[in-house]
Amino acid sequence: MRVLLTAMLLMCFAFAKAELSPLQSYTQHTVAQGETIYFITNKYKISAAELMRLNPDLKAGLKTGSTLVVPASTAAITTARIVDYDKHRVRRKETLYSIAKEYGVTVLDIKDANRTLYSTELRRGDRIRIPIFDKNVKPLVEIVENEPQELKPGQYRVLKSEGKYRVAKKHNLTIVELDELNPGVDELKEGMIINVANRPLTLSDAEDVESAELSYVMYTVPPKMNMYRLTRMTGLSQDSLVAINPALKDGVRNGMEIKIPYQEDLVDGKPIITTQGKTARLVDSLRNYQDQRVAVMLPFSISSVDADGFATTLEKDKTSRIATDFYSGMMIARDSARALGITVDFDVYDTQRNTDIAVRIVRENNFDRYNYVVGPLLANPVVAVARELKSDDIPVISPLTNTDVRLYKNLFQARPDEESLMNNLKMYLQSFAAGKKVIVIADNELPQLKDTFVGMFPDATVIYPDDKNYISSAKYASSLDKEMANVVLLASRSSTSITSAISAYAARSRTHDLTVIGVDDFDNMNLNNMSLAAVNYTYPQINRDTGSENIFATHYFNKHGITPNEFATRGFDVTMDLILRQASADDLYDSVMRNGKTIMVENSFNYSKKFMSGYYNEASYILRYQPDLSIEQINIYE
Repeated sequence: MRVLLTAMLLMCFAFAKAELSPLQSYTQHTVAQGETIYFITNKYKISAAELMRLNPDLKAGLKTGSTLVVPASTAAITTARIVDYDKHRVRRKETLYSIAKEYGVTVLDIKDANRTLYSTELRRGDRIRIPIFDKNVKPLVEIVENEPQELKPGQYRVLKSEGKYRVAKKHNLTIVELDELNPGVDELKEGMIINVANRPLTLSDAEDVESAELSYVMYTVPPKMNMYRLTRMTGLSQDSLVAINPALKDGVRNGMEIKIPYQEDLVDGKPIITTQGKTARLVDSLRNYQDQRVAVMLPFSISSVDADGFATTLEKDKTSRIATDFYSGMMIARDSARALGITVDFDVYDTQRNTDIAVRIVRENNFDRYNYVVGPLLANPVVAVARELKSDDIPVISPLTNTDVRLYKNLFQARPDEESLMNNLKMYLQSFAAGKKVIVIADNELPQLKDTFVGMFPDATVIYPDDKNYISSAKYASSLDKEMANVVLLASRSSTSITSAISAYAARSRTHDLTVIGVDDFDNMNLNNMSLAAVNYTYPQINRDTGSENIFATHYFNKHGITPNEFATRGFDVTMDLILRQASADDLYDSVMRNGKTIMVENSFNYSKKFMSGYYNEASYILRYQPDLSIEQINIYE
């Protein structure tokens, strides 16, 4: 069996991070009433960034009575670079303190290397990383005076209770511009020094700031909104939001009416949906340039290659052919990343479409060195691999298949499932079908789909088939209204029903304003494209077809002499998205929280974690046939 491997010369390069960890002694500080971060940093001669690093819980705010770790010495902050990691399996009755003492490090060192330990308890059997430090210690920062740090032009020290909205207004910026000037700063804290545009405010600007601070609108909390997203949207801290809306003390609930500062991108308390607001441009926010090492687990089935060679095997074996095409797209993504200054190495494993082989690969190799795992392609092997790696929190990405089982917490399902496609279609219908005549074409085989549409539009006209699942042309025609726009919903997957409905309504398209909407492209039914265009056929899809006129397709053709198929393009899209997410945050988990929807060549990604489960991609497209037979992407919020 031929196994493709990209090996590195030294193991330490896999772990060489720009992390700094303390080697000096520490003491504790109990926060007194009225103390601020600025007060504490001045007292102990430590920067706000270093204090936050030593006390990650400060991200939730400074609380009276809480205990902080601070340097015992006020002369200098000495640091050492992490050069490698030891592996340790937690034994019975071991604690973080006993493990730290055994290895000569601090509890904070271990928590920094295993960030899940900030929120979860240490358990017997856990495999954790123990940092190994460079012993050549040298001062990182020397503080020689107690005076506040002098601000440079274009810098600003955050005042008490100031959020992004207020700071942005004060400096004549938008929140987006402020975020761009301060990548990685999620929430402002008192005493922080941040970047602002070095441009003076006019008198009218100052007056606008004062009036803006008192201007609020009522906002209805939509589904899936949480406190983190509210703080990001408004630019206010959690404490500020709760002060304005005491009901938020009990949590964010769907349908709540709350007060938020007036913003230009809010109308009647609702966000204006724009591409810029909904899509993250990760190439503009790269900050983590550490080398990425990726395990690629694909079913090449090299061992089954017959005497006629690999090319002949690919012709016979569809799964191996898909794996090869997918990997060819991955390699283009790797090359593209290098052009951005990001080094990515692939270690490729042949899973041979076998779950046992996939599990054995994980157990016989050191997967701790990987930032994430792409594959396996098939459902059972990818779930098994995620199960093996869940205790190490190594992300496993399922690129092409969905599974009905509940995902493990480290499993990312990159292909949107049917539920996600349907949810996006329903969201689109709520706005598009408003004020129009809605007609539902029922199907004896899919009553649930009919019930879904009727539940959304109780006044809809429902056309039922006879016992033979047949609907006459006269029935179709009589359902239309000449005086208003008609929206026809196909609650069916039957080729007979779909074909007859499309044909009947296409014949009426010149005399009636109508749009037919289905739940699939029905590409396997060989429907007439002229008829589909005549009825403005609209449907949800996981990807869009961009043709051969894009940079990726050109690069692919120049390298391989052929245009990429959908699997090669998906290999590029999935991998490029992962590379950019890893490079724009601490890791994939952080990126999912920090960055929202991304759009690649033909696929988009918007991962959402479900309770007690993994991550699901909820991004998809709504497509519509145009009169010239082209297919156009539709704004889901139109």
